[in-house]
Order: sequence, then C-alpha cells, then structure tokens
Amino acid sequence: MKRPIRFGQIAACLLALVVGCAATAPNPAARGSSGNGAIADAGTGNGGAGAANGGAGAANGGAGAANGGAGASASAAGAGGSSGAGGATVDPAVASVLSGSCAKSTVQSALLPANILFVLDRSGSMACNPPPTTDSTACEQSPVRADASLPSKWEITTQALLAAIKTLPDTATIGISYFSNDDSCGVHPTPRVPLQANTQAQQSTIEASMTHITPAGGTPLVGATILAYQHMHQSALSGAIFGNEFVVLITDGQQSEECSDPTVCTTAKACTDYLINQEVPKASAPGVGIRTFVIGVPGSEPARTVLSTIAQKGGTGAAGCDPLKGNCHFDMTMEKDLGKALGAALLQIASQTISCELSVPQPDKGSLDLTLVNVVYTPGDGKAATLLLQDSAHPCDGGANGWQYTPDNTKIRLCGSICDTVRSDAGARVDVVLGCPVRTPQ
Repeated sequence: MKRPIRFGQIAACLLALVVGCAATAPNPAARGSSGNGAIADAGTGNGGAGAANGGAGAANGGAGAANGGAGASASAAGAGGSSGAGGATVDPAVASVLSGSCAKSTVQSALLPANILFVLDRSGSMACNPPPTTDSTACEQSPVRADASLPSKWEITTQALLAAIKTLPDTATIGISYFSNDDSCGVHPTPRVPLQANTQAQQSTIEASMTHITPAGGTPLVGATILAYQHMHQSALSGAIFGNEFVVLITDGQQSEECSDPTVCTTAKACTDYLINQEVPKASAPGVGIRTFVIGVPGSEPARTVLSTIAQKGGTGAAGCDPLKGNCHFDMTMEKDLGKALGAALLQIASQTISCELSVPQPDKGSLDLTLVNVVYTPGDGKAATLLLQDSAHPCDGGANGWQYTPDNTKIRLCGSICDTVRSDAGARVDVVLGCPVRTPQ
C-alpha cells in the first residue's frame, strides 16, 4: 500500500519537476502526526515547455501544503494528421466540397482521446448503507454498515464505477486515486492505479484495487482534488497522455476539519474556498484544460453548493445551472435507488468524455484566422465528403448540429447528430481546411 508522501517530499518532487531533476521516491516510514494531505498549486507557469514558477510548501499539520507550479501544457496540433498546417496540399476530394481555390492547406485530424482520473472518497462514512437503511446524519455519528445483508455506499459506488469504465473505448486512458489513503487524512501525489489505456487488464487492476479497499478515515477532498490536477497536468506536459483531460470526483461528504492545513487554510471552509476560487479555475483554464465532473452520494447534502461550484468552475456544469441550487453536479442524495442513479450518472459522464473534439491546427506562418476555417467529414464507407457547417446559434449540447470552437478557441467541437455519426464511424476521416471563409447555416 502506498504511504502518504511527506510535505517536504512533495515540495522536492515539485521542485524537481520545475528544474528538470529526478525526484526521489517517498520514504515509506515518514509520516506526519495526523496523516499528510496536500494542497498543491497546479499553477499555469510560463514558457513554451511548461516551465513553472513557484516554490515548495511548508510541512505542518493535517492536510499539508505544497505550492509549486505545474506549467502550462503546450497545445497539441492536429492529431493523426498526414500533414502540417502551412504548406500542405489540399486533398482533391476535400477541395471538391469547397468552391474556388481559397483552400490553402488541409490537416487530417482525429477525435481527441479521453484521459480520466477517478478520485474516489473512501472515508469511513462510505462504509454505511445508503438511505433509507441509514440516513446521512446517523452515518456521520456511527459510520458502520447497519445491515450486513445490504450493500454499502462503497460497494454500490465501486460496482457502478466499474460498469461505467467498461463502456469507455480502449482509446481512453483511465486511473484511480483514493482519499484518504492512510485511514486519516492522507493523500498521494500519484494515483493508486496509474493512468493507462482502458484495456481489460487495466479494468481488472482497477477492480482488484477497489475490492481490497476498506473505507476509513477523514475526507481530505481539497488535497486529493488538487493533487489529481497536478498529476494530470504533469502527465500531459511529459507527453505521457494526450487529448482531453478529466477528473471525476466522487464523494459522500465535504472537507474534514481535521484534514485542514494551518499553513495555508486554518479551517475546512478556508481550504474549500482555496480550492474553488484558485485551483479549480487554474485547472480548467486555457493551457491546462482539465474538466471536473462531480458526483455527490448520500452524505454530501451539506456540500451541495460546494460540489456544484466545483463542477461549474470545472467546466462540466450544464448551461444555466446554479451552484446555489446545487444542480451543477450529479446529486445522488435524494435518489431512492442509489445504484441505478449512480450508474446512470457515470454512464452519462462516460459518454461526455468520449470526445467529439479536434485540435485546431496552426499555420506555419502568421496567426490563424478563425473565420477562414472549415471542417470536412469523409465517411469510411467511401461515400462523398461532406462540408460541416459552423453552427454557433445554439449550445453544442442544446440544438446545434455542425461544429463550434471551444471557448478558448483551441479545439473544434462536433455537435449534434454529426458527433454521433463521426464517433461511430471507425473509418471516418475529418479534415480541417484552412483558407476559405467559414460556412454557416443560411
């Protein structure tokens, strides 16, 4: 079992990443007096290679702190393409759907794969039966399974999670972290199951890992979430992962007071404010681009606003949602059948992570004119290529059918039925054509 890393070691690892040194492994015997959590600054850093500014956190108290930069990840150019964006020739079949000779270059692209880190609460209250067998207040007072013949929240959650993982394509990369990991306030900077391709072997590894976990300890939600961001971002910077990045946070509670860190935040509320006001926005910002899904299972009722705020600022809240109403995250607290509702939520998340996004290519010279970009889809069955229209009149998940830029203009997102068509076409070719005025619905 991985032991929680000390703060000094977290600081050393972050510093090693900043200056390019080799970080040493944590000393398994080193422990803080109340378990070491971590609040690590994901940062955005400076420089094309993802250089980062920032130092190391102090090593005091329960949750601990490590402030270091992770650097801004470099944007990826068109994946799987046959040519660069500048002097590339235009494919005749693609050019045929565009009038005139405006097309300057064609970049064959591919849908971006998903990289998903599940961050799973294994605090003591996850051992309880869900309501109505055990209500959340009773569970907090005595976190035990009242009826051994019925599944616990942990068992229901892990079974639903495993089922959802099996629906993801093998192009996805998945991993899992737990909090706490020492029956107190421990968190670890690397996942318990590292990010790997979603093969049957990886699924079996995750299943075995969850099977051997017994819920215990507090809820260092803040440290676990920030370290998940840090790990995802550093993996992207190193080239270990490529594509869209997601953190899926599943919890039945809120940050524990005993897991707070007096060097950074003296109360659970202060730690939570630090997360939602600084770290979640950093993670979701352009150049980092980690989106955060949140599921609150029974027990998380007092944290509805917080969890919905994380989801909203993490880029996954539905359009028009209101954190004060608690409707930006997946709230399971009122569900009569937790297993069924949780399974449906995880399947919905899984479907949203299966990408319908492409990288926006950059020209070899000058800056890209976003009004001179078109997208062409060629079916794998040999049928004629189709020019996809830029449809910005409606939200991508609210009636648009065509393509749109993501808010930071770094990706192209396919919307509506064309997303399903391209995603289900194993032989599909998608080209991004530069030089012609963008086509929109008349």
